[in-house]
Amino acid sequence: MSAEHEDEILVLKSIFNDDFLSIGNQGDSYTFELIIRFDSLLNKIRLIHEESNASTELSHLPPIVLRITTKQTYPEANSPVYCILCDYLTDDQLLLLANQMDAVWESGEVIIYTWIELIKEYICHLSNEFILRSALSSIDDPRILSNYVKIGSKRIYEQLIEYDRIQNQLIFEQTLHSCPICLQEQSGKDCLQFEKCHHYACLSCLNFYATEYLSNSQQSKELTCYDCNSSLFLSELRRMFSDDKFLIKYQQRLLEQTVDMVWCPRCHHSIICIPSESTSGNHLSFVECHSCLYTFCRRCQETWHPQLQCPKEKLIQEFMNTPVEKQPPLKPIDIQKISLEIANIQMIEHCSKPCPSCGVRIEKNGGCQHMNCRACKIHFCWTCGWYGTYYSTHPCEQKAEKAQAALPYLLSDKIETLTNENDGRRIPKDIIKRIQKCPKENCRQIHLKIGTKNTLICEKCETNFCFLCGEAIYGKFHFSQYGCKEFTTI
Repeated sequence: MSAEHEDEILVLKSIFNDDFLSIGNQGDSYTFELIIRFDSLLNKIRLIHEESNASTELSHLPPIVLRITTKQTYPEANSPVYCILCDYLTDDQLLLLANQMDAVWESGEVIIYTWIELIKEYICHLSNEFILRSALSSIDDPRILSNYVKIGSKRIYEQLIEYDRIQNQLIFEQTLHSCPICLQEQSGKDCLQFEKCHHYACLSCLNFYATEYLSNSQQSKELTCYDCNSSLFLSELRRMFSDDKFLIKYQQRLLEQTVDMVWCPRCHHSIICIPSESTSGNHLSFVECHSCLYTFCRRCQETWHPQLQCPKEKLIQEFMNTPVEKQPPLKPIDIQKISLEIANIQMIEHCSKPCPSCGVRIEKNGGCQHMNCRACKIHFCWTCGWYGTYYSTHPCEQKAEKAQAALPYLLSDKIETLTNENDGRRIPKDIIKRIQKCPKENCRQIHLKIGTKNTLICEKCETNFCFLCGEAIYGKFHFSQYGCKEFTTI
């Protein structure tokens, strides 16, 4: 190794430190790698995924690795042998960069640092639009090495966004910031910057903001940014709430506003259900808990069963299709499950009513008839159903309730009575009153009415039909004074 090359290696080691990786000597050759990082781009780049037409802005790009092998005759005679390793540039782009590096080589002069500056200049001066296109084949050239074709443009697009997000977060944590709420200077590690809107504040102020929001019982919407009302990610909410108990309480409140959340029967964590078709054909029935990884059926709350029909519905259907004299006695465990379901339905109907505006069920456990819906904020009368933006006198002809709403019976006593019976034929009679079949001939799916509303939606063919007459509902005049009643207790 010549003296000029030794000095060049010493300079590179002092500049790159841990980013200088010595691979070793092999004969008269010396191989090493340089990790070339880009602290920040001169201008933000518009990253575009051509296939999906998605786009975003980037301030950082991942480093490029330059592998170099020098011989004893460098720099007097031979140029170093190099290989550019980069996955987010196409082979055509890397080949163009390699040709530029070859063009600046002159014998007798060290060239490695010049190549490094050339690569940095090439990346930092990319055009305003960095387009990721689909590539079908790669170029076989020893000067370049890229997995662009193997990874795919879509995956590279996601990786570049994630890298830019991590780098922005690291820069934010390493600097001091003035909290816009308390106006005190805080370290970035003691602050939280929202990913969507980039607003930030110190964690103590955000914790107070979240706690005050939770203590307000009238709040029913989701927690958003304090400045622009942008939605927040779960990881951001977890940092805002100092205790997981508050986060669980917040999620329980949101549960009243959405049908896309269920509770895990094993660990009792809330789960957001994403609509999907399972392999068995059951729609929206498969649920996996992200906390304990327990998979269960959303309908019967039991361990996931990959059958075509839920056992809970199958049990009801068997009693519907079997004559009474041939019905086998139910097992005690089945009696408990069905009686619990019937008791829950009766309790909901007896102790609560749907809001006349948004339909969220509300429990009344005493007091006057003035009710206030926490979901849509309207005021309504418990007795006659009148509602408005504020409560006022209204033509209510019914007498006010004097007694407090209570359970129709003691649930434990009824379960014990049914369990001690020799057969369970009393159970199907209660269920049959609430069963109706889909009117479509090619469907005929059996449905159980829950609540007082007589509109049923078939989960199999998505047909709207009436519980009372069993006919399909095609217009808004099906329920009228000359037709069926829209709400009945049975």
